[in-house]
Amino acid sequence: MRRILVPVDFSDQSRYAFEVAVAIARKAGGAIKLLHIVEVTRTANFSATGDVLVGNNMDQLYTMQLLEMSKVQMKELRNAVNHSGVEVVEEVEVDRVINNIKQTIKEDKVDLVVMGSKGASGMDEFLIGSNTEKVVRVADCPVLTVKQRLPDFDVHEVVLASDFKRDMGPAVEKFKYFQNLYDARLHLVYINTPGAFEASGVLRNKLQEAAVRYGLRNYTINVYNDTIEEDGILHFAQDINADLIMMATHGRTGFAHLLSGSIAEDLVNHTNIPVLTLHLK
Repeated sequence: MRRILVPVDFSDQSRYAFEVAVAIARKAGGAIKLLHIVEVTRTANFSATGDVLVGNNMDQLYTMQLLEMSKVQMKELRNAVNHSGVEVVEEVEVDRVINNIKQTIKEDKVDLVVMGSKGASGMDEFLIGSNTEKVVRVADCPVLTVKQRLPDFDVHEVVLASDFKRDMGPAVEKFKYFQNLYDARLHLVYINTPGAFEASGVLRNKLQEAAVRYGLRNYTINVYNDTIEEDGILHFAQDINADLIMMATHGRTGFAHLLSGSIAEDLVNHTNIPVLTLHLK
């Protein structure tokens, strides 16, 4: 994971994500791009570098002021975190947030996105969701979500939660890289719920078959009983004092996502443990 993208909004969580990205970059020999995106108003039209194309004068002035302020804040953020030995570039653009992040991931061949998240709950989560959740849904590379400060970021115990019914090969290869980078222990877990209950022995066999199929090493097999999958993953992760949760997400959008939801995206909102996700195409 040598090309790391850190989208920032200058919140505390952005700094936490930058700090974690620096720790990973040092471990992997990587470089970091800090990216802030100023979203344009509907009546203003700017180029990616902030040049005015067309639009209302007041909108133009406001956006230009935001650009200048953002550039100052970007330098302050960069200087606030010790990144000695790690190459860090910074970029401030005018665009739509999610579109620009997707484009940057593709054009820069990004290996990992590290994002801070405040989480969401209640009606706000139902109606809006967070930019972090949207990036988890659409990114073509792994996304690591960070909610709290982790000054000595290290990974020893990792949860890999799945029903292991879909082919997870591409995602597992990325997850294995992260596990190997930190020489961490991997805990495969299947959450057994009342609505989809199966015998523990049968499930353990399925997990063992998946471990062999994907060439896993240094792992444990676990079947955990709980009322719903999300709670089970969180409770299991807390029980083993996990440093990281890894999950593949289906990456659905629109009405299908609204109806079915995604456990991985819900976890991003509801746990303080870092979550590494990759959506299955």
